[in-house]
Amino acid sequence: MRIIRNNEKVKRFWEALKGPAQRLIMLDYDGTLAPFRVERNKAFPYPGIREILDKIAQIDRNRIVVISGRSARELRGLLPLSMPFEVWGAHGMERIMASGESLQKPLPPGAKDVFLRVAEWAQKMGLRSRLEKKYGSCALHTRGLDQKEGDEILCKGRAFFKEVSKETGLSVREFDGGIELRTRGIDKGTAVRKILSSFPEDGPCAYFGDDLTDEDAFSALGNRGVSFLVRPEFRNTRADVWIRPPDELKDCLTRYIL
Repeated sequence: MRIIRNNEKVKRFWEALKGPAQRLIMLDYDGTLAPFRVERNKAFPYPGIREILDKIAQIDRNRIVVISGRSARELRGLLPLSMPFEVWGAHGMERIMASGESLQKPLPPGAKDVFLRVAEWAQKMGLRSRLEKKYGSCALHTRGLDQKEGDEILCKGRAFFKEVSKETGLSVREFDGGIELRTRGIDKGTAVRKILSSFPEDGPCAYFGDDLTDEDAFSALGNRGVSFLVRPEFRNTRADVWIRPPDELKDCLTRYIL
């Protein structure tokens, strides 16, 4: 574990976890709780992670929220816990409450037509298996390809996405292993701000993430809590702490059940 900044804030956070206050644990999925897999439906959590989260969820003062670019229902299937938990999918476009209630933000005008054009383009380019279609976004994945082929696909995808997104409420965003066309103004940071708005000011909050898309969440969390970059290798980040998965991640999460 390496504290990047805000050493005193991190120290206070660990101390607060020992107290009786409500605790908020926000987590990304791919690359954070689970290793990346080319076969995305087989990206299961690191060994031991689900069991730790199960124990965390059984403690009343803990609130678990998973925030991901994946669809919310897909996440529920990949991470079956014994206790209900909250999921934000498609970077905050979808929300499934712990109660099971499902919510979706409205799509920008014309977005459905644009997503259909993207699917037709991917089919024509022989990239259908590389395109992930979600509510509010389309993601083009290059993970598993060699550098040259991946860069060529990203270049083509970037140009097409930018062209079809003109005069819509959609934007083009890069992530670790691909590029995505998604709703402008909605990201993991907006999800974090919404969650924090209904959480007690004195409760310790944390966000665990690995990807460039998690930087929005790190910024949104700010001084309300501690942000953890979860990656085998360090990169520039707004996070407060860098930890390596899975062992250092498990060590941090275990503190919620001690």
